[in-house]
Amino acid sequence: MKKINYSDLTPNYLCSVFGEFEKNIKDIALENADLPHCLFGYFFNPLLVKILKSPDYSENPLAAKIFDFYEQLAEYGDDEVKNLLQVTLLEYLWDDYTVYTRAIEMMSECTKSINKEIEKYLHFPSKTQ
Repeated sequence: MKKINYSDLTPNYLCSVFGEFEKNIKDIALENADLPHCLFGYFFNPLLVKILKSPDYSENPLAAKIFDFYEQLAEYGDDEVKNLLQVTLLEYLWDDYTVYTRAIEMMSECTKSINKEIEKYLHFPSKTQ
């Protein structure tokens, strides 16, 4: 796979990976001037949290697809892409202990490594629900 640059993180790029959500992605992009942190955060964060709160989260193919995508960002992303993954996407999962523990189960090696960096300043996920 080729390197993923921050400038690559456009609505079209996201639609190419998650075409089933093209309308949602384009609606978010229209409201947020195509800013990658907003686009990715507003798209992935509520969707992934909803999935991870469901009892059958580990069997949901969309959860696996999202975490596979996060792994690609972690492994092939430039520094700005990795920052987006860490600050916008992974930190969000620390807001709920159940979501966090389930997310850890589904993360691959490079994503877990970036998530470990968050421990340096957040220390532990919130146990509030």
